[in-house]
Amino acid sequence: MKIGFISHASFTVESNGITLLCDPWLFGKAFNEGWALLSPAAAVPWERIEYIWISHQHPDHLHFPTLRSLTPQQRKRPIMLFQKHASQRIPKVLRGLGYSSVQELRLNRWTPLRGGIEVMCGSVGSVDSWIAIRAEGVNILNLNDCTIQPRHLAYISKLVGKVTVLLTQFSFASWIGNHADELGEVETKLRDLRFRVSFLEPDVTIPFASFIYFCNQENSWMNDFVITPRRVADLGLPGVNFMYPGDKWDSDVRTFRSAEAIEKYMNDISRPKTIDPTPQAAAIDTLQQAVDRTLRTVRVRFGRFVLNRIRPFSIYLHDLDKVLLVNPRGRCEAQDATKETRDAARFVMCSQVAWYTFAYSWGWGAMEVSGMSFDRRLKEPNPLVFYLNILATGWLSFDSMRHAARTVEFLWAKRRELGYRIWARLSGAEDPILKRPRGNRTPCQRSA
Repeated sequence: MKIGFISHASFTVESNGITLLCDPWLFGKAFNEGWALLSPAAAVPWERIEYIWISHQHPDHLHFPTLRSLTPQQRKRPIMLFQKHASQRIPKVLRGLGYSSVQELRLNRWTPLRGGIEVMCGSVGSVDSWIAIRAEGVNILNLNDCTIQPRHLAYISKLVGKVTVLLTQFSFASWIGNHADELGEVETKLRDLRFRVSFLEPDVTIPFASFIYFCNQENSWMNDFVITPRRVADLGLPGVNFMYPGDKWDSDVRTFRSAEAIEKYMNDISRPKTIDPTPQAAAIDTLQQAVDRTLRTVRVRFGRFVLNRIRPFSIYLHDLDKVLLVNPRGRCEAQDATKETRDAARFVMCSQVAWYTFAYSWGWGAMEVSGMSFDRRLKEPNPLVFYLNILATGWLSFDSMRHAARTVEFLWAKRRELGYRIWARLSGAEDPILKRPRGNRTPCQRSA
């Protein structure tokens, strides 16, 4: 088996002449132009790609410009793989892009592909998914962006079996605080990485899905807090090796050029970067219309009784020096800012980001991930976000018998994960599985 690293969260797996590509993002930006690739992507051998797996709908994984860059003829070749989600939105989107062959993977079950390859896909949260790929005696586990409870990881380990190669995110990829790491996100990420490596005991761990930089004036401060490959290497975790775009790994040889890859990444991190200015301001009436339209959609979908229980909140639009009062029970109001209303606003963002947040069903999630805003009361729940997430992902739909059946199947497949999450929230105690001793093994890898 051969692994080829492409960029960020994208890599190829080749076995017996069959090649599977994961999450291609080759150029351009993502999340409302807030993210850019840290390093140039490697070329993809599209003529050899039989399968493309998309982990979830975030644009650094489902990157429309990359998928549209293929010719209509090229789009007919690969079979698109996607989790069997409660919603059929993404399979429909892929077919609409010209990828006529879409295969939905039933959750937590091995599915045979061509060339002796088998895959197992699992779901985490409302959108994320992981995939295991096995062939030629090698078992790859791609955890991607998944935020996984320890007990859920133990369950995944039982499903998948002995992991040869683990691919996992190593740096944060969302908003972390008001110009500081108040939430301890850096230490949380490093702790999770340590736990995954120590618990799963893979022969090889390839940290990935973190090779971006925050490329707008509204979020560039977050670049000061990113976890670098060198910092991960300094942890001294067994079997950890980095791959740079274009690097290859062969299961027969099992060598890496990790030190060289780290040096290249550190050079990319240190080089001057283009930071885009604050986006052009949105007209206040256009922004109000977007907010009102979204609130009407939520009211129609969930009813006024639900919306009446959600408290209004305000957004300070720093580029317009106005405060936007978002009232789920009524209409959106805009006011000239005063010192009191500026300081009282829960959220701070520019007007274009505020417009984007409400103009699209995925806007709120994109705003949070992009880091182009501040939430002054992050630990205080905002119930509106829950309902916007349902609209954006379609994970809880009973508007027809067909949708209801898919929702029930989706939730049933996730029943253990949901149980682990509820247990963790209610117990409030450290999971004993975090303290479980594991065997000490020598990783079967060599770094060249």
